[in-house]
Amino acid sequence: MACALLVAGMSAEAQGQLSKMLPDAVRRIMAGDRLRISVQEDPSLNRVYTVAGDGTVDLGFVGRLVLEELAIDEAADFIERKLEESYFKQATVGIEISEFVEGAILVVGALHSPGTIAFRGDQMVTLMEVITMSGGLTREAAGNEVRILRWKAGGGMGRQILTVDVQTMLETLDFSRDQFLRPRDIVFVPSLGASETRKEFLALGAVGAPGFHPHTDGLDVIRTVMRIGGIARDGIWSAARILRPDKTGAYQVIPVDLGRLFGAAETSLNVPVLAGDIFFVPYAEQASRGQVYLLGEVAKPGAVSLGMGQENTLARLLLTGGGLGKFANDSKIRILREAPDGTRQTLYVDVGRIIKTGNFDEDVPLQNGDVVIVPEKLLSF
Repeated sequence: MACALLVAGMSAEAQGQLSKMLPDAVRRIMAGDRLRISVQEDPSLNRVYTVAGDGTVDLGFVGRLVLEELAIDEAADFIERKLEESYFKQATVGIEISEFVEGAILVVGALHSPGTIAFRGDQMVTLMEVITMSGGLTREAAGNEVRILRWKAGGGMGRQILTVDVQTMLETLDFSRDQFLRPRDIVFVPSLGASETRKEFLALGAVGAPGFHPHTDGLDVIRTVMRIGGIARDGIWSAARILRPDKTGAYQVIPVDLGRLFGAAETSLNVPVLAGDIFFVPYAEQASRGQVYLLGEVAKPGAVSLGMGQENTLARLLLTGGGLGKFANDSKIRILREAPDGTRQTLYVDVGRIIKTGNFDEDVPLQNGDVVIVPEKLLSF
């Protein structure tokens, strides 16, 4: 109760003092950031690069480098080492963030004004500040079990779960354990009823009725989908997840392919949903790295989404996307790609040789916006 009254009644002046008490944030590179990278020894590499959903940057002939979660100086040192290993005797690299990733923070649970808070990657906001902006904790809030759900680096569907004892911070005025938030974080404040009697579950993401729902004996995935008002039209059915807490406060991730459950009647996927579970269905924009366009002699021309947590390469995409057409010239497939500086690049790939030899090390990674053109064979009589 003291926890709820203290946060909800905090003045604007006190909130400002609270922010000043926090340590300085160390800004880390995030997926979606746009980095201006300069290499003194090779000006052709000087341009703006976008950090892809899997945390990598395509640095031309150097290849794809994982920069997510590195500080700016660490990323520059890392690129310098890579260049000096194979290309230059000495490399001098400079990096600055030209555009920061944006993404709202979702605040749900036992707060007076839950909702979304617009946020950009160069801004600094903490868990305590977000709780205050959301009206403070309610009397029923389990303030010692506040959780931050954060996308894991690497572009997959996994989330890192951080459990923070907000109640103790407020009672002791020791904010050393406060957490800096990031774009697209979810802040979840459970209620005392949920943590003590375990008679609720939480639905998040692309569902008809996000929020807390009463739990009843025998609840399973099918009954859960009915209870939460179904799945939104732009939800990814195949990427649903159940997050199940254990005794240590960590969460077990249980994948649930709703498409197979409802479309193919695979009842083995109709697993139980327990009290305290979080049922999460991602939106399409969260489960895709973008899309590419297939043209020419392919079985299924058109736009194809690039999946999260998988290798999106040219040969693999053609094999899984319906295959090549009958008259396809698989030795001269072109990829049209827009470079960060706006120029157009053309890559020629001998997909036929890759498939025949099984040497997928030569396969070419695809990027959002790529146009793949499969030409026809020139027939002679």
